[in-house]
This record gives sequence, structure tokens and C-alpha cells, in this order.
Amino acid sequence: MVSTLAALNKLGMKPEETSVAVQGFGNVGSWAAKLLFDKGLKVKGVSDISGAYWNDNGINIDEAIAYKNAHSGRLEGFEGADPMDPTKLLTSAVDVIVPAAVEDVITEHNAPFIQAKLIVEGANGPTSASADPIINEKGIMVVPDILANSGGVTVSYFEWVQNKQGFKWSLDMVTERADRIMTEAFEKVYVTSQKYSVPMRIAAYVVAIDKVAQTYKYRGGY
Repeated sequence: MVSTLAALNKLGMKPEETSVAVQGFGNVGSWAAKLLFDKGLKVKGVSDISGAYWNDNGINIDEAIAYKNAHSGRLEGFEGADPMDPTKLLTSAVDVIVPAAVEDVITEHNAPFIQAKLIVEGANGPTSASADPIINEKGIMVVPDILANSGGVTVSYFEWVQNKQGFKWSLDMVTERADRIMTEAFEKVYVTSQKYSVPMRIAAYVVAIDKVAQTYKYRGGY
């Protein structure tokens, strides 16, 4: 969610004027949809193992989550949206797509038809290597998986710190620190992308490798 809002800001897009489709409605996708919904984005499409569902006026994500929890974790039969072809979700008419299910769902076959201005990778490796150049050529910003879904790892680090301290942080403290770290990480990757005129994915690799190199240097590796 933090990376999505930061990217929208760079693109000059207002959350309340932005539509989104989320592929996957499990632990990652449902929470992504919920957090974006709470920030005012219109979630038009979602999907899970039972199929894909669309409401051009926006899906009430609170109702969708409640329905899923009451029906064995599936959205099948949810009346707040109409069934749609799952293969069309990622190429639907929305501003943002969040592939948060499995890997390699964006390929050279559907990438040419993506209408979104922004892709935020919630799953690990949802974009195939053959699709990347197509997306870059179309001028679509991609927040890569190693940046977009790293919040969970960050909070896991916080858990380790709390265990070492023997002190429990408040939810507000965890949220504030996680949001700050994710915002700073996005900004560093974005600035690197602009500096070297490379896609966000390459910029994320540059930032990561530089961190390793600098740490190795400071530890006397050189």
C-alpha cells in the first residue's frame, strides 16, 4: 500500500480518482485491496481461486472480505460484484493492477494489452522476463516485488528487535516505522531509476547491490 501511494504521487495521480484491480485475494491480495480501499481508491476488480469479480462502481472490500471469511475463503457467489473472465482482469480498464497471486501471470502474451499506468507486484515474480521490455516500452511504472512486498520482511525484523529488547511495541509504532522505512526505500529506488534512466526493477537491483558492497567495504572486505 505504501509503495502504491508513493508511486501514485510520482505519477501525479490522486487516490480518490484512481481505480485498481487486485489479482489474488489471500493474505497479500485481500490486505492490499483493503488498505487501498481505505485510502479511497476504487477497487473495481478482484480475483481468487474461484474466479474473478468486477464492479465498475467499485467493490466494497470490507463486505468482500467478510463474505470470503464466511464462505471457506472463497468469493464465489459474492453479490457485490459480477463474475468476469479471470484472464481479462490484468488487462482491464483500471489505473493500477496488483498481481498478488502467483508468478509469471504477466507475460509477453497479455503485456501488450495492459491498460494500467502502474503495476505493483504483490506476488513474487508475477512478471515474466519476456514481458518486462514490453511493459517498459509502454511506459508503465512497475514497483517490483522486492520493493512492493518487502513490508512483511521489515515487520518480521521488528519482531526480532522486540524479542532482543524484551519490549513490545504498540501497533501505531510498528505501522509508523514500517511506513517510514517503505517510503524511504521507494524514494531511494525511484531516485536511482531517474538518475540512471532505468526501470524501477533495475534500480532496485542497483540499490540492493550497492548496499551489499558498502556493507562489505565498511566491514573490511576491501
